[in-house]
Amino acid sequence: MHAIHQEMYELEKEKYLGNTKNIFNNTQGIAVVETEYKNKVYEGWHSHNNAHITLFLKGGTAEKRKNSSTVVGPGSLLFYHSDELHLNQDTLFPSKNINIEIEEDLLKQLQISEAVIEKSIQNTTLTKFLILKIFKESMVADAFSGDTINMLFAQLSSANTHLDRFEKSPFWVKSLTELLNDCWNENPNLKDLAQVLNLNPITISKHFPKYFGCTLGEYMRRIKINRSLSLIDSNKINLTEIGFECGFADQSHFIRTFKSQTGFLPKQFQKL
Repeated sequence: MHAIHQEMYELEKEKYLGNTKNIFNNTQGIAVVETEYKNKVYEGWHSHNNAHITLFLKGGTAEKRKNSSTVVGPGSLLFYHSDELHLNQDTLFPSKNINIEIEEDLLKQLQISEAVIEKSIQNTTLTKFLILKIFKESMVADAFSGDTINMLFAQLSSANTHLDRFEKSPFWVKSLTELLNDCWNENPNLKDLAQVLNLNPITISKHFPKYFGCTLGEYMRRIKINRSLSLIDSNKINLTEIGFECGFADQSHFIRTFKSQTGFLPKQFQKL
């Protein structure tokens, strides 16, 4: 037993196994840490003092935890409880991720539990965009960035209330979700959707925000921009084609929407 204990490795706040590229601490309980993996690092069990969310930008890794193992790649989100043991193997080089680290005191002040954060990252797209906006803010690092980062983070808990409602939602809500994700690169209108689902368009209009936490247009824009992230990441097609492929009528509309969702211009995101 003693030997095992010695092998476990606990990382202090703002410390990760890869090379830390940038750290921004907003001095209010959140640190944003950008980490790169260019060569092999320690592959044993380790944990981190603070709870954190990790968004993978590049590369990937095979991760083990006590009761699970997952393979993650660009766009993957992971949540770690404070002191939760995990190990990483077969990391691809180069890998890059953004870690949003949250101090326990802040969670108490915001009345957000670790379980709430863990659940809210099921709302993958929204969480991903919030993390990108937090990351962008940490790069701006002006007089407002500290407060802005906390406000963005606090939005995670409201994402949770919609998830709760979504889980208890009527049958048509799940069907509509599948439908919207299937025709993500088209621009379906309410009338067509209602017809397919055999509903009154008013029913969708009235109840959509309650279950989805946004309007239909916002939801579709999120899906499109989320798809565009992986296309930009594969770097095989140029940005004009990506906008077109994701169902945007023109390039400027794509650029505007991308920036409002992620905080970045597509060109800036490509360089991350």
